[in-house]
Amino acid sequence: MLARLIYASKAIGLRAADLADILEVSRIDNPKAGITGALGLLDGVYLQYLEGDDAALEALYARIQIDLRHRDPVVLDRTFIAVRAFPEWSMALLHWDERIRAVARRHGLDPSQSPYDIAPAAVAPFFRALAATPNWVAL
Repeated sequence: MLARLIYASKAIGLRAADLADILEVSRIDNPKAGITGALGLLDGVYLQYLEGDDAALEALYARIQIDLRHRDPVVLDRTFIAVRAFPEWSMALLHWDERIRAVARRHGLDPSQSPYDIAPAAVAPFFRALAATPNWVAL
């Protein structure tokens, strides 16, 4: 069944090469597994929206949990869905700026808070609102 999984994790020793590697591997592996999604990075915290077959998402999240570039991964939302929000992207990157922080505030996330603090019911609408901003770079 088609599902969505949204999680947050802390970036460990974040280097540009780490992010480039995550995006490159995701761009190659996710289409093979039928996974699409988006990746945001805000103040050292990854916020990732993944969608695809439930079993494929489970396997990917298991790998993320043991990936040394991530610390304290937490599932913020996991549910079955009827349609994909990101059908054209194998992965995309969000560049955060004040417009994005304004979207966060509209969805109950104070700029001093982390993505970990987003209420579970608000995280998917928050991501859909982010998708409407011009800051996405499809990869």
